[in-house]
Amino acid sequence: MKRIQDIEKLQEEDLEMAALGEDITIPAGLEERLKAAIAAKEAVKPKAEPVRWIPYAALAVAAGFAAVAIIRHNGSGKLQDTFDDPYLAYAQVEATFQKISDKMAIGVGVAAKAEQTAEKPMEIINKIK
Repeated sequence: MKRIQDIEKLQEEDLEMAALGEDITIPAGLEERLKAAIAAKEAVKPKAEPVRWIPYAALAVAAGFAAVAIIRHNGSGKLQDTFDDPYLAYAQVEATFQKISDKMAIGVGVAAKAEQTAEKPMEIINKIK
């Protein structure tokens, strides 16, 4: 029997030769258990999906443009923050959200066109690889 220190000093080739030289019996069903364990580990591991950042970036840009447009629309950049009548306040909120929605819809449309335009160069690049 060799000591651990002696085994640790052996090269890979020496370890392989020692393993091949010994008569080792493999337990029955070990291969099936290993395959099942690997398959179970793969089944538990979540599959990574590619992140499509273009729509998210387009929404962020559209929201920024909408905020700038709303501030500019008010003239001096001062926002109104008080209303005496809650119905007027609600109507103002609805109008503001409608403007944001319209601006974002325009931004999403522009982003969709940009994505279609970007697909053609990507196809060309992928064909070159």
